[in-house]
Amino acid sequence: MSATNPVRIVIIGCGSIAKGGYQPRCLAYPHLISLHGYFDQNRAAAEELQKVAGAGKVYDSIEAVLADPEVEAILNLTTIAGHFPVTLAALKAGKHAFSEKPISISSQEADTLIREAAARKLKLGCAPSSSLGYEQQNVWARIRAGEIGTPHTVLGSFACSRLECWHPNADVFLTNGVSVAADATPYPLCVMTTYFGPIARVFGFARNVVPERTLQVGPRAGTAFTPTIPDHVIGMLDFACGIKGMLYAGWSGQSDFPRLEIQGTEGAFSVHPHNDGMGIRLLSAKTHDIATVPSPAKSFANALDWGKGIADFADAIRRDRRVRCSAEQARHIVEIAERFNESTRTGLPVALTSRFEPMEPVGEVAPWDMVQAAARN
Repeated sequence: MSATNPVRIVIIGCGSIAKGGYQPRCLAYPHLISLHGYFDQNRAAAEELQKVAGAGKVYDSIEAVLADPEVEAILNLTTIAGHFPVTLAALKAGKHAFSEKPISISSQEADTLIREAAARKLKLGCAPSSSLGYEQQNVWARIRAGEIGTPHTVLGSFACSRLECWHPNADVFLTNGVSVAADATPYPLCVMTTYFGPIARVFGFARNVVPERTLQVGPRAGTAFTPTIPDHVIGMLDFACGIKGMLYAGWSGQSDFPRLEIQGTEGAFSVHPHNDGMGIRLLSAKTHDIATVPSPAKSFANALDWGKGIADFADAIRRDRRVRCSAEQARHIVEIAERFNESTRTGLPVALTSRFEPMEPVGEVAPWDMVQAAARN
């Protein structure tokens, strides 16, 4: 693809993840992504990103973004409640769309988005893009090559210190129906389902372990609130391929539970489900040996490369191929969260109705690896 033909994308929602995550990494892939502009209800936030980039428009409204014929796609970084309506409006306006996770609050909303994109022949993608990391792709390739024998179990977790101690809007996440299952588990679930495909049924235990919280940071610090949805989930996973799994997620405290461990008949791999460059460990099934495996030289330095999913999305638009971080996989992960909550209520395992076509492995040369070659052309 020519370096002169990047996809013109507008960021809608210019908060902390736009500023600290998406914008700098999208700017790292100019052969694929052109940040054409910015919109936020707080105009100053959009103007700040424009100033950092030194280019791009600042729009007065979402309607203005969608009415601009030069805009090809949007990156939806609004609040969780805005993911569905903003993405739907973009699709109806004929724009490709990539959304921060979750793709929607409910699987029914996700179905609506998928149908709309398909009917209009538009690309629709969704974070997280953690499965595109060099380490995560490397481990996947080695699993497929049989390095740990036949995989049989996968363990994952995403637990962090108490949300109200570091997030200025923790109450939004704990009172509006999103839950830790919908917002935190997509990181390990994204990699798990990339490696082993869809999950057939789950058995979940969700609860609220911190009944009263007080915001500790931000302009509303000192505001007390009562969570109305679970902040803690433990789930058992029955994959359609036969592999079994266990998942832990919580906004109630740190955990040393394996972030992502894939066990096979000849050994196990341990890798981070969110960040690249954190290292790969290989555990023997026959001895007590634990080895640190060299990471790919290109691994991103101890962090998530927020731009990879958008770079792949843009490449998919230009080449008219499937988006790797697909809406169908994101919809499946939303349903997993729903089924965890349903299982908690019923005390029974619950089957999932959705399936998705597996992601195509990235291969030795990824779209985002071509930036230097494109810059020379």
